[in-house]
Amino acid sequence: MGWELNVAEAKDIYLAESDLWRYTQHFLMHSHHTTTYKYILMKALLESLPEVSESGRLTFLQVTRHVTKIYWNLTVTYQLGQLNSKEKRSSLEQVIIEFQRQHEIPREWNFDKIAEPQKALLIKNVNDIFKKYVYGSFYKSFDGTIYSFHKKEGWLQLTAPYIVFFEKYKRILMNVTNYQLALFLEKYNTKEAMEKILTKVEFVSARQSLSEFQVLLKQYGEERCFYCNRAVKKSHVDHFVPWSYVQNDVLWNFVLACSSCNSSKSNRLAHTEYLGELVARNSRWLAFDQMETYSEKKLVHMYDYAIQNGFLGDWRPREGKRA
Repeated sequence: MGWELNVAEAKDIYLAESDLWRYTQHFLMHSHHTTTYKYILMKALLESLPEVSESGRLTFLQVTRHVTKIYWNLTVTYQLGQLNSKEKRSSLEQVIIEFQRQHEIPREWNFDKIAEPQKALLIKNVNDIFKKYVYGSFYKSFDGTIYSFHKKEGWLQLTAPYIVFFEKYKRILMNVTNYQLALFLEKYNTKEAMEKILTKVEFVSARQSLSEFQVLLKQYGEERCFYCNRAVKKSHVDHFVPWSYVQNDVLWNFVLACSSCNSSKSNRLAHTEYLGELVARNSRWLAFDQMETYSEKKLVHMYDYAIQNGFLGDWRPREGKRA
């Protein structure tokens, strides 16, 4: 059984893009899933791409932070069962629900509202379950081609072909994963709970507030709109590469924007000239907190892959130039 594996190396074989599609399509559409564990791990891996090291490595805790956020919002906030039964709950659901009760956290609270010490404890509890049951089983679902992992040391290392594949087709893969997850949930939850399910699943990881990043950006010297360079009384935090592609909140992809630029840019990519500005800014910030996952190469690749995923890199402020 795959879940019993404690250490495993990814197969050292040539993988064409057609092979990657074959493994991924089989996993998403033809594998038998008794819980949502593997769908959630797929979402978490796609979300974690901006955090991947140069070697392709992620710690289990990096991945589990995404996993925990998704599960909390689905299980507690939306009250959706995650097991192929309407009467029972998976081990992970039980841990999360018991945690919510013990700490008397309001059910309507999104994961982001939980205090950081409580988040850290919950992530550790979820990590213990995921480490035991999911990484090895997921590895087997892709026939050992997707990553190497080491349970005791707490890491996985995505193979280079999958990193490129996931970045190149991230929007499609996330949409298909969300759809398959919604289909699974539809079978084992009430009609009331399933209302607007695709929207719930799609935005389950979206933050309710970016205020903490606004504080950091200002603390590190951001005072004017990044795009039009005008002084602003009320600034907004903008994902330079849109959240709908990145599905992650990393400081090095955030800028301050005035309300006009933020509204106008919306879900689009700024012109490449602004990419150069962001690279220059980030190079000055390398010693700051929350920059440990950054590299210029990663940001440029993320921008280029967003274009490949259908985002046009042509947006400019309405005035057409910086003040």
